[in-house]
Amino acid sequence: MSNSGSTIVRGAARARRWLNEAGLPYSDEIELRPSNAQFADGGHYGVEVPVVNNFKVLESTLRLLQQEGLPVTRFNETLGAFLLSDSEVQDMLDLCRENAVGMVFALGPRPEYDRKAAFYRGGFGASQGRRVNNNDALAVSVEEALRLTEFGCRGLIAYDLGVIRLLSDLRAAGALPADLVIKASSHCIVSNPMTSRVYAENGTDNVTTTHDLGLAVLQEIRRGSPQLVMDVPTDVYGSKGGFIRFYETPELVQICSPMMLKIGASAQSHPHDPVSENTVRQRVQRVSLCLDYLAKSGIDAKYISSLSPQRCVPVQV
Repeated sequence: MSNSGSTIVRGAARARRWLNEAGLPYSDEIELRPSNAQFADGGHYGVEVPVVNNFKVLESTLRLLQQEGLPVTRFNETLGAFLLSDSEVQDMLDLCRENAVGMVFALGPRPEYDRKAAFYRGGFGASQGRRVNNNDALAVSVEEALRLTEFGCRGLIAYDLGVIRLLSDLRAAGALPADLVIKASSHCIVSNPMTSRVYAENGTDNVTTTHDLGLAVLQEIRRGSPQLVMDVPTDVYGSKGGFIRFYETPELVQICSPMMLKIGASAQSHPHDPVSENTVRQRVQRVSLCLDYLAKSGIDAKYISSLSPQRCVPVQV
């Protein structure tokens, strides 16, 4: 080797120099810094519990969290609200509103349920995420958004950038509520700072980051899209790798604030698995353990304000 200096010479040096000078992400080897940002109404983090897909699971999960004295900001329904009857959707929203807890519903039809599902259930289609690939599905997604918000829902999960842009335009036009929170699913594959910027520019309020991102990438997403609330998975389903990063909770809150700690998926092997009482207990135990790591770190991290619209608490209609 001809290099005898104290540091190595990195590859892609010309690109790194240009990106660095332009203030863009250029390396994973950067100093970690706190974001020093909060939710508009105060607080650094909230707690989001996923895979709460029907009233029975919602009721039992909320009851156990309350018994354990654990905070929960909002729940996620993740299979598609079109699989739930109007009465069950209303019951779920009513329960959350009565307990000042948020509820975010997933729009349908997700492509694996749509009439072109054969494509998405094949090997190639599965690699495309959950992109909507026909005009009728766009229309149904909008119809679902109208249905859910008419029941008082104030948080929607979308799986497609085009659907998010549609929802954003409808919100701006007054067809959807001005206080509606639009959330990009992890299936949107927001895995780097430039992609997160595209989602923010098209009306996304919250983005669930790809599950396996390192701290440096998460820091650059926060720096590049300061208006986004970042929903960061702390643990994942066994079928998605099963990793648990509770030990990084203090760093995640400092780097990503304002953010949601998305806790509890590791209690299940697959998001479609039936949720038993034992699954609910394991999920709540995960919430407790994750928040213990944050509390023991001693950092000055404040829970999200009860006034924040990012909580997605349903409204009375």
